[in-house]
Amino acid sequence: MRRPAAELRRVSLRFLDRGVEHRFQEQYFRDNLPYIRAAHVVGILAWAFFGLYTDPGTDVGYGLQLLLHYGVGIPVIAASLALTYTRWYVRIWQPAIVAMVVANSVVSQMHRILTGHSPQWGGVASLMMILVVTCVFLRLQYMYAASAAALVIGYYNLTMILFPGHGGVDLVQADVYLVAFAVIGTGAAYALERFARLLFIRERELDRERERGDRLLRNVLPEAIIGRLKVRDPRIDARHLAQGYADVTVLFADLVGFTEQASISSAAELVTALDDVFTRFDRLADRFGLEKIKTVGDAYMAAAGVPDPRPDHLEAAAEMALEVRECISGLRWPSRASIGVRIGVACGPVMAGVIGRRKFAYDIWGDTVNTASRLQTNAAPGTIQASETVYERLSDQYRFSEPYVVELKGKGPTTARILQERLAAELPTACQREDVGGSTGQASQRVEASVGRPTQRRQASSTLRGGA
Repeated sequence: MRRPAAELRRVSLRFLDRGVEHRFQEQYFRDNLPYIRAAHVVGILAWAFFGLYTDPGTDVGYGLQLLLHYGVGIPVIAASLALTYTRWYVRIWQPAIVAMVVANSVVSQMHRILTGHSPQWGGVASLMMILVVTCVFLRLQYMYAASAAALVIGYYNLTMILFPGHGGVDLVQADVYLVAFAVIGTGAAYALERFARLLFIRERELDRERERGDRLLRNVLPEAIIGRLKVRDPRIDARHLAQGYADVTVLFADLVGFTEQASISSAAELVTALDDVFTRFDRLADRFGLEKIKTVGDAYMAAAGVPDPRPDHLEAAAEMALEVRECISGLRWPSRASIGVRIGVACGPVMAGVIGRRKFAYDIWGDTVNTASRLQTNAAPGTIQASETVYERLSDQYRFSEPYVVELKGKGPTTARILQERLAAELPTACQREDVGGSTGQASQRVEASVGRPTQRRQASSTLRGGA
């Protein structure tokens, strides 16, 4: 635990990094402002109480004392309290408090000086109280607290030398008490400030670790699910974090020949190839605003419309499917064989969320998921096999093959079509766009502009492969 202390100057306790020091000063002021104001109120009440404490029948300077207490002492603290509500107080608060403390010390000794009374231990006690409030309750950082204490003691010694009076208090003895209080108070201020600075470092380290953890979570779960998991108390909330979505598009992409390649390539080489391919797919998913669900072996699963519904989920998934097909061309397995891909796309209702209590993973379930998976399994290499529902909703924007019937496991004969290309041919493809933001609104705009000729799409895909 030596690292935090190494970031502080030993004497001044200031951080070596000026930026860190500036942020600490701002936070220290915000955290202690309520205590500073409370200490001001206590000071006002103390002046008021001790102003009434003196017996008017025995003190010939009673009227003067009331004037000093209520006409000078209390207004000085009240003015200092008023400053705490100004915007610029944060820049001067410690020098302002030191000035206020010195002013109160002057007022506390002024009565004896003006009346010519002999020094009394009551005056020394009042200065001790001022030192305690200064070093502990006003939350001054220790160097300012030490400066204030030195000024208070110095002023007291000056008045005792210039206006000694007769009898009363021995200056050396009074100094012993005052210096002792000052040393103890400064030590307390030092400990409080050092604790605050070390706590500030710990909080910054926790914030960094929290942000690192959040980044890792965002790579596993959608942002909306992370927020719900954080606020849920598993001890009292046993409900699953899953909900239904009425209209979602699911995309499955499977690499052709993976099983054969696994038998002739080393595991390290195979994993490197898979990582390269799936990293490209991840970039496309981010570009078109799809949610990556998972990878299973050589299969890649993504969905548009979860966890945030969007009206253009079909277009987004179709554009990603076309780009996946084009961007995969030219890639090779470690054996130098070409990497192919078969894709299945289906749309409809799904359930999506997180179930279970350990090793959370965001997933989707439903007949739409099964249909997309079966369409991918039965697709020919290099093709995008889509359900008839996808065709009905995208036929005015994309070119499809003639319908045909395919036998899907668990579903039987099913009508399907091959998604070929976009009909509009005058606009650039999404692979040619440099903007790769991830929000749903931006993704929607990108999908609307992400159309182009097959040759343009192949050129864009080559660019993506070269830059990946």
